[in-house]
Amino acid sequence: MGKLFGTFGVRGIVNRELTPELAYKLGLALATHLGGTGTVAIGRDNRTSGEMFEQAVAAGLMAGGCDVLRLGLTPTPVLSFAVRYFSCDAGVIITASHNPAEYNGIKFLGSDGAGFERERETEIEKIVEENGKTVSWEKCGKSSTADAIEPYVRNLLTKIPKFERKLKVVVDCGNAVGALVTPYILRELGCEVISMNSQLDGTFPARKLEPVPENLGELSKAVVACEADVGIAHDGDADRTAIVDENGEILMGDRTFAIAALHYLRGRRNPKIITTVATSSVIDDVAERLGGSVVRTKVGEPEIVGEYKRNGGDIGGEENGGVLFFDWTPCRDGIMTAVQFLAELAESGLKVSELNNTLPKYYQVKMRIECPHELKQRVMEVLRNKFSGERICTIDGVRVDFEDGWFIVRPSGTEPIFRCFAEAKTPERAKELAEIGMRELKSCLSGL
Repeated sequence: MGKLFGTFGVRGIVNRELTPELAYKLGLALATHLGGTGTVAIGRDNRTSGEMFEQAVAAGLMAGGCDVLRLGLTPTPVLSFAVRYFSCDAGVIITASHNPAEYNGIKFLGSDGAGFERERETEIEKIVEENGKTVSWEKCGKSSTADAIEPYVRNLLTKIPKFERKLKVVVDCGNAVGALVTPYILRELGCEVISMNSQLDGTFPARKLEPVPENLGELSKAVVACEADVGIAHDGDADRTAIVDENGEILMGDRTFAIAALHYLRGRRNPKIITTVATSSVIDDVAERLGGSVVRTKVGEPEIVGEYKRNGGDIGGEENGGVLFFDWTPCRDGIMTAVQFLAELAESGLKVSELNNTLPKYYQVKMRIECPHELKQRVMEVLRNKFSGERICTIDGVRVDFEDGWFIVRPSGTEPIFRCFAEAKTPERAKELAEIGMRELKSCLSGL
């Protein structure tokens, strides 16, 4: 068996890469990892295969001696909250996040509600390889149910005062589980909410789930047609949020992160922001405005969480708009991201486009090139040598910084490709930097 865990969790096409048998083995491995004791909370998004995998993981956990607390349809941030609220020893969320309906995935969370660190994922893989330990019949775990959404909503609303400005918000949950939470919270906070694609459908017919500009055209039109202040979109498990301004323009994910961070951290002394090497320099600008600092990690939520656990921090986030509010839930929370963004919007008195313009403007270009998995390591070595005379960061891939921008080339953790991101203060320079990165990648690959 090869490597199971990708950037975060185990994911694949249902009944091809991800089967009920593997789900059972993962549940049993988690129970073995926990010593055959304790309680594990399980939640799932509303994919058609979700209930099947919930049953399989639960069977593995109970066969290994753990009790199971079934939370049913649950956004990932709600599951993270519930692990701590119900004092569980671990959590499992069954979701493929932004992937299409034919995919599903299994993610493990620790007793603190944070995703498993790489070391724990490796331990789970090893146990799956060697087969987990079942217990004798009288020690099998028990199953019970609970509602996690009500306490999540109640606790979140104690942290955020009702908005003094009435905002008109269009919320697009993509036929997924965010619809169970976000529209209700925003109404409680005083927003006029127009819901679209909020009827649950595990085939996700309305749009592709990833909240990126090419998938949010209908939301953009709805915001303009309804003369709304703002649009909100989630992915399949509501751990990410995209923002649409009053003109139908979609904000880049790291700018959503930046504005949410501004509101969340205002008034804190020396706040620390944890982000990845692929996130915009706008995060550095926000940190400077707040009198804080930025620490950069490899790409992936477990890397951000690992840095937080080792050295502390106030907020974390990625360029895709996934934000972690560490003293709320130590996992990406698209619901809280939306709330923090709207709180800043309400207090500012500005339009979303005007609020966005209070941050420095950057332009980004993203490219990719195919590269066989077996060549990735050699390509990385060549690139490190090639740029050794520049200001480089090799935490994850090779990032090269210039006075007026930067680019990063890094191999995908799951696909046979290299990605190249570039950012600069003009679109021309961003394109030029991306082309430098791509030129060197092509040169490496032709040489190998």
